[in-house]
Amino acid sequence: MSKKFTQAAGIYEQNRVCSEDVKGILEERKTILDSLIANMQESLKKAPSGRLRISECNNKKQYYHCNNSEGGTGVYIPKEKRNYACRLAQKSYDEKVMREAKKESDLLQKMIVYYEGRTVDKVFGSLSEGRKELVQPIEEGLEKYVREWSGYKYQGKDFAEEAAELYTDQGERVRSKSELIIANILCKNNIPYRYECPVELKGYGTVYPDFTILDVKRRKEILWEHLGMMDDPVYAEQAVRKIQSYMANGFYPGDNLILTAETRLQPLNLKIVHGVIDRYCLF
Repeated sequence: MSKKFTQAAGIYEQNRVCSEDVKGILEERKTILDSLIANMQESLKKAPSGRLRISECNNKKQYYHCNNSEGGTGVYIPKEKRNYACRLAQKSYDEKVMREAKKESDLLQKMIVYYEGRTVDKVFGSLSEGRKELVQPIEEGLEKYVREWSGYKYQGKDFAEEAAELYTDQGERVRSKSELIIANILCKNNIPYRYECPVELKGYGTVYPDFTILDVKRRKEILWEHLGMMDDPVYAEQAVRKIQSYMANGFYPGDNLILTAETRLQPLNLKIVHGVIDRYCLF
């Protein structure tokens, strides 16, 4: 494999954005534009006929109402009817905006169709098995990536002798029933995770987030901290300090940090767990 190819593959991987992400962004933009077009169409139905002509005399602007079906310079609009000139000007602006919005919306639709069918990410998968054996793909296979991520070796926290023995469906020991619930739901949805994988936070030290999740589509790691004793003042104080340290180190709720919490009277809600997974589009 050539050096230039290796460099190109490295750059591609560093700047990789999933086609699903791009398609989602395009669809969101198109939805906004289509809504704008609909609003403009309703607005133009109420607009006056004709167009506005603006001239200048003695450094003062003069406004004229020109009928589309007639020639001439148009009918002068006096100062007291300036609002009528504003409506004509707004009409012209809305028409231009709507034309450009339609052009962009049509182009986005073509791009969305493209991303649904073929992208650079899908070229390797379209090859015959014989060709795949001879080709070095620009990106490593997703299955290989997930396998290597899941096989990462690390040293988690030890369990106290008196700690309850709770095991997930895949035989992994966890510390609480809530962690058991979260782990089993992640496993059921085929979401790769590491339990209590150490993370170094500058200014705080080593932390062991309950779960480090792999967002497979974006090849992005997300930490999940479940705060299980928020009715304990000492625990709550420590939890706030930890959360602040997470954010100081670039981990933000809603992006690469998930936070769930409970008390004895307000236990973990299963709907919340499923909602979090859905919100982050992890499956």
